[in-house]
Amino acid sequence: MKRRAIAASLLVTCFSILWTTPAHGQELGKLLSDGQSVSGHAHPSGNAGIVAAGANVPMWPGFFFFNGVRYNFTMVGSDPTVAGAGTTNVPLVIIPLSFSYPNGTLISPLATACGDNTSVLARIQGSPLFTTNVTWVEGNTVVGVTQFTDAFQRANFWAYVSTRSPNYHVLLNPISTTPVVQVNVPVGKGQTNANNACPQQPIGTIDMTFLDQTLRGLIAQLGIGPNTLPLFVAYDMVGIPSTGGFFFGYHTAVQVAPGVFQTYSFGSYADSGLLGQNVADISILSHELGEWLDDPVNNPVPPWGHIGQVTGCQSNLEVGDPLTGSNSTVFTPGFNYHVQDLAFFSWFARQQPSIAVNGWYSTLNAFAGPPPVCF
Repeated sequence: MKRRAIAASLLVTCFSILWTTPAHGQELGKLLSDGQSVSGHAHPSGNAGIVAAGANVPMWPGFFFFNGVRYNFTMVGSDPTVAGAGTTNVPLVIIPLSFSYPNGTLISPLATACGDNTSVLARIQGSPLFTTNVTWVEGNTVVGVTQFTDAFQRANFWAYVSTRSPNYHVLLNPISTTPVVQVNVPVGKGQTNANNACPQQPIGTIDMTFLDQTLRGLIAQLGIGPNTLPLFVAYDMVGIPSTGGFFFGYHTAVQVAPGVFQTYSFGSYADSGLLGQNVADISILSHELGEWLDDPVNNPVPPWGHIGQVTGCQSNLEVGDPLTGSNSTVFTPGFNYHVQDLAFFSWFARQQPSIAVNGWYSTLNAFAGPPPVCF
């Protein structure tokens, strides 16, 4: 999910697994030769983009129409509707964060999660978010042997990937990891709490503004440029926005130059059932990375809502928010990971039929059709 704020430069933020704060997203449609549109198909437009080529992570522009209104969008990667579209590689830096509190408590991803014998950081690094040896099957359709987000995007635009661009991929590559960074939490900016999911592991809370200022400072200190995705990872950390509620992760984009955006994300590896929510291990990180892929800056869509973590109406293409808490298990040797169900582009664009795999509207076929317009 995403939130908006204004700092020295434009900041657009999306919260994942956030209760009480809205998110963002966007989608496409088919522009016909006579200039009219039909909801249900996708077509890119070269003049719809808002980012400078080569400056930030690779992105492609497109648009769709719904009820006579044009909606522009920008997604990470290259255009899957172009015949022969190939592989886009996006460099990713994993930045593990330990949080040190005035009471002496240290909450670190070097710890082992509840019931595990391997560090949280090692579990993240070896997860299907980043490995390329998992076979992803939607119904009876194999969409790829690849990373989670790449499989999602291939399934998202399967009508084109399965015909025009079978070698289409958006890969997080190369992937590197920095040494653990310790964040000293000042008095009044967070506290530790008991963990109902794992009594021996405390939960840490952190003020949203303080956290985001810290992350932006680290991006500068580490010399990470806008053509790379910094992914900040933590263990059982809970963000507290000034507007109330709480979140386990978010993604955002900061405009660093005209038409150039630095995208970045933060997410917690979670003990199963943390704070009574249906989250586990990498489910939050899968939510955030899926949303970063399809809504890296801010993509408007027709209003939808009253579903998932969204209690009101929302007008963006946040693919995780409608399905927060709906997870599937990825069986890997020695460990079973959990990734979240994500909504496909066609669901937001009200496309009938869906251009996604099997004509579905989410990776777990959660929806029979597109949502009604939210009021």
